[in-house]
Amino acid sequence: MKIIGIVARRSVAGRRRIIALLALLLFTISAANVSMSAENSDAGEFIRSLGERAVSVLGDKENTTFAERESAFRNILVEGFHIKTISRFVLGRYWKRATEAQRQAYDDVFVDFIVRVYASRFDSYNGEIFEILQTVESDIDGDTIVRTHILRPSGGDPVGVDYRVRVIDGGYRVVDVNVEGISMLHTHRVEFASVIKRKGMDGFLEELRAQVEARGESAVN
Repeated sequence: MKIIGIVARRSVAGRRRIIALLALLLFTISAANVSMSAENSDAGEFIRSLGERAVSVLGDKENTTFAERESAFRNILVEGFHIKTISRFVLGRYWKRATEAQRQAYDDVFVDFIVRVYASRFDSYNGEIFEILQTVESDIDGDTIVRTHILRPSGGDPVGVDYRVRVIDGGYRVVDVNVEGISMLHTHRVEFASVIKRKGMDGFLEELRAQVEARGESAVN
């Protein structure tokens, strides 16, 4: 069973599609000037900058190749999101149980896995508009919640999205994306735990590597 197909319910699949779209809106942008200083810009402007650049790239499909988009995705994932916080949370209690070799293997494959999962959904973007509504101070870790919504060109209700932003090493980083009450991190955490319970840590790592390879071949073909 593929890791992306672990949860078969339609509602989860729908949430994944929306999360993927929002990840694209935020990830698929130029890497230049992504990391804003916490001293000269607030969290809302940080997210606004990422979102505007994402829409600019996604709206120019004819002039960008898949490889260019995937490269931009990887750069912004590494620079705009705090990978250590995200990857550790997603693995949950299994991080403490893993050996040093397993931890290193997980760190090596995690970014590749996330890049390939969301890069495969590049065509999901269809002219959606990204708007910031407000910022709210959180009582958890001093984070700021940037509340936004996505307006669809076909009409219908906007999709509500919250970005959890944290100041780390003097700059803003996204540590979670919450779509209509569903956390991107929690969604992957449930999936990862399911595979580890069935296959063990080594089997889980093999599954991640297999997904990276399979999605890479699919993109090329």
